[in-house]
Amino acid sequence: MWARMWAGLTVLLVVVVVASLFAGVLTPAQASPSQLSAASPLLRVAQKPKVVLKLLAITDDAQINAWKEILDEFHKIDGGKWSYVDIAFETVPFQDLFPKIESAVAAGSDMDMVQSDGPDMKHYAFYRSLIPLDKFFTDAEKKQWLPQSLEEGSYRGVLYGPPMMQSCSLLMYNKQMTDAAGIKPPQTLGKSWTMAEALKAWQKTTTRPSGSSVPSVWGLRWGQGTWVGDYEHGIFRRSNGAKGSPTYNGVGPDGITFVGYMDTPESIEAMQFYQDLHRKYKVTPIEAIPQIFETKKSAFMVTPDNRIGELNRLYGEGKFPWGVTGIPYFKTQLCHTGSWHYGISPNTKHFDEAIAYVKFASSDAGARIWYKHLRQLPANVALLNTLPEYKPGASQAIWVEAMNKIGVPRIQTPGYTEYQQVFAEVSLNIIAGANVAEQMKAGAARAQQLVAKYKGWQ
Repeated sequence: MWARMWAGLTVLLVVVVVASLFAGVLTPAQASPSQLSAASPLLRVAQKPKVVLKLLAITDDAQINAWKEILDEFHKIDGGKWSYVDIAFETVPFQDLFPKIESAVAAGSDMDMVQSDGPDMKHYAFYRSLIPLDKFFTDAEKKQWLPQSLEEGSYRGVLYGPPMMQSCSLLMYNKQMTDAAGIKPPQTLGKSWTMAEALKAWQKTTTRPSGSSVPSVWGLRWGQGTWVGDYEHGIFRRSNGAKGSPTYNGVGPDGITFVGYMDTPESIEAMQFYQDLHRKYKVTPIEAIPQIFETKKSAFMVTPDNRIGELNRLYGEGKFPWGVTGIPYFKTQLCHTGSWHYGISPNTKHFDEAIAYVKFASSDAGARIWYKHLRQLPANVALLNTLPEYKPGASQAIWVEAMNKIGVPRIQTPGYTEYQQVFAEVSLNIIAGANVAEQMKAGAARAQQLVAKYKGWQ
């Protein structure tokens, strides 16, 4: 009996030993703490639960594709340390983004990262709708971006979000259409058209089928998409003032005074011309047409160089016959600078992952991927200096020249969000035929009333 018991125990012992040997080989999760510390980074990552960062942004397929590719590269850095991170996108139209950010933060919505327009960064910082990120970037890292971009992403000297890119809108045109009309747009910034000179070209390229009052090709689309915000449309009134004048400045030095700046006689005169383009000269449609330039329904378009990326996606690299000339002006030529920035919501539960992604996305490596998809003026100095298309004499060099020579920031105020909403409403009313002077004066008073709460913000 004891022999049988001993034999049974011996067999059981052998089974346990063999099982433990196999367990040591096949189940590394059961290794000792000392063995775990020597495990590969990928093994440690595999044990982490998946983290999904939620990003609120404008509706734009090119941007989504860029962020997805940036995420793929982000997974590879630091030995795959961040490979457990994914991104879920919530997108809204441009005009809905800004109130959406504020309402989401106020409601405590589960949101990690946001896409914010440069001049709105001060607004969000004022309301603590973004986490200050200054201490998470070294001085050397901050120097990788253009000074304009660093300023746009900061409030009271504190960085709230790094840039995605920079911008300056110029006048692009369809070469086939201008050639057919016998028009030769100026090829240097210094010889740019005035508004009166440009109007002749827009009239000449507006084509109406026989017997129809509706053009098949419009002369002009002023601005991207179908929005009438400050970025491009605000240039009209500021351009009609001498540099440093109230009209040119657009807002008082306190950042909250619009009466006497937005509604000057020169501003009203410029916006009357804006209305006339739609209703008197009829060179641009009253109802905005999506992708009007890309679908060859307009000969000219005021836009940043991201239009090139869209044309390449639709027609193939270099297949669309585009050209570019300086932006037209009244008295002082200017283009508005500033573009999108990354921001991190105070509601995030995954700050470490969010800041790691934002830092990589805004680095030279991330910015290069972003540029590949968007094809717009980079904010990263090193990247900008290496791109052949921005070298002097190259196809996109005029955008760099314009940004440096005639580029000005949009008005600097934490009330930019409120101002832009008012200005957009005023612009739409003007397009619809409302009295221009009345609209501009009422708009200035309304904007000033809305931003009075920011007194002393500087």
